Amino acid sequence: MNSLLRWAKPTLLALVLLWGVALAAGNIPPYPVKGQVVSELHLFDNPEAVIFSLDGRYLFVANTAVHGNAQKPFGFTEGAGSISKLEVGPYGDARIVDLHFIDHVTAPLGMAVLPVNTRRFTRGTIFAPVGSAPLSDAEGNPITDRKRLKTKIIAFNPDSGDIVGEINLSWGSIFARMTGGPVVLCNALAFDDEGNLYFTDTGFGADQFVPPIPYNGGTWKIPVAALDDLAEGRDPMVKPQFVPNPGWPDGVEVSPLTGDVWVNTVGGSDLDPANGGLWKLSAADFASGEEVAPVFRDLGRLDGLDFSGRGTQFNTEIGVSPNFVIVVPPEGNPMRLELEPNVELSGPADVVVKGLEDGSLLLVVPELTALDPTPWDDDLTIIRLPAGFESAGR
Repeated sequence: MNSLLRWAKPTLLALVLLWGVALAAGNIPPYPVKGQVVSELHLFDNPEAVIFSLDGRYLFVANTAVHGNAQKPFGFTEGAGSISKLEVGPYGDARIVDLHFIDHVTAPLGMAVLPVNTRRFTRGTIFAPVGSAPLSDAEGNPITDRKRLKTKIIAFNPDSGDIVGEINLSWGSIFARMTGGPVVLCNALAFDDEGNLYFTDTGFGADQFVPPIPYNGGTWKIPVAALDDLAEGRDPMVKPQFVPNPGWPDGVEVSPLTGDVWVNTVGGSDLDPANGGLWKLSAADFASGEEVAPVFRDLGRLDGLDFSGRGTQFNTEIGVSPNFVIVVPPEGNPMRLELEPNVELSGPADVVVKGLEDGSLLLVVPELTALDPTPWDDDLTIIRLPAGFESAGR
């Protein structure tokens, strides 16, 4: 999600680091097949994440409502975020169902669809993180009061928009007790086939509060057996698990081939030892709670992450101009997706990929145009990847 890091005021060290990120990302070779841009919608308010409904018919867009004051630090405007609902056809044609399907939430970010039934939640329920830092008021002033950090995960009915449950990640939560501080920036969610929920805490924004909140960046696992208890305000019998990561972890998704959990980092910081990397986490890693080494490094400032059903991985790169999407074939190396026509992406964030009956893919890219002074004109780009796209990269 940290398209926001594009707008942080750079120190000399940060400029040196970002230059290194740009050089590294610029060396990523092109993918052999181009993506075809089929739709561009200019209707959203700093869209950071997208997710398809379980049946693939509807697309939900998280509008983060970043304040538009370029003279102030990056921040999500408290209570101004929303989630839009669209209907998307097989060729990428899109129709707005409701721009304000869910309204008056703070910083909705990377969403995920529950693949199983639990006692409380129905299969197909959509989970979304809200309430994360960095927080600002409507004028762009940073919110420093710790009590106003109310990070949580909401669950909503994709048909009605009704909120059917929430999980506290902030003060007083089991997550805060386990690490010594609340989740600061719950950036993205992912479910595995069994219904275990994974999320990243990027940790960015912790220092805006007085006193600052300690950095606890990493990846969490909520076992499916714990979802109902947590949503009902009880500590579960089966506890969450945590793997620390010093590098501002951002995107998270589960490989459909191996079940491993992949995480990327945003790079551009002396905190990130991988300078923008990809990590693979196993069940054993979550059980141990020990930091692991990255599989790939020096990829630049990564953001969104998703997989196709055949295991091709897609990441967004936000540290190089123009921004682009990185394609990682199974057992392959990262490559840069080129677009036709050559559309320039602006802050590509949490993407989603959907397979179509003819073997092609739809790749949907929300573009978090941070600190844009005019809301509700920001971009969402829909890209079609032709049948045979994935085999071309192997």
